[in-house]
Amino acid sequence: MREQGLHASTEIEKWTRLAMRQWISEMTGRLKHGLPIQQYYLLESLRANGTMRCSELADTLQITLPAVTNLANKLVAGGYAERAHNETDRRVVMVTITPKGLDALRELDEKAAELVEWFWQGLEPGETAELTRLLRKAVEYRTVKDKD
Repeated sequence: MREQGLHASTEIEKWTRLAMRQWISEMTGRLKHGLPIQQYYLLESLRANGTMRCSELADTLQITLPAVTNLANKLVAGGYAERAHNETDRRVVMVTITPKGLDALRELDEKAAELVEWFWQGLEPGETAELTRLLRKAVEYRTVKDKD
């Protein structure tokens, strides 16, 4: 029985890795706006959540704080984001999306929607709903367990 569980885990890891590789490759090709996918995701988080601390971005994107700092530096240099120190605690760095960043995301939204359509076109609507349910369940479980 343990061997079957190991085989299932290996298969899940293999197909997740292959799907992510295809997704990132295609997304990178479609994002010809000059923004790498990691910067796109950071801007998307800012649009969804408003001004955020770098530590919040690291948690949201599940990357390290130095990686967030590096991405934020590039976005600030390009005019897509602004950085400011928290008024009550100058050690805390806040990042905000700029109008230029919002414009860039609006242009990329259509490309992202096309990518979702392209990537999942082989699934029936019921399969898409089931996949969404299973992915949500896995992520929510991990989120709760990781906080414990």
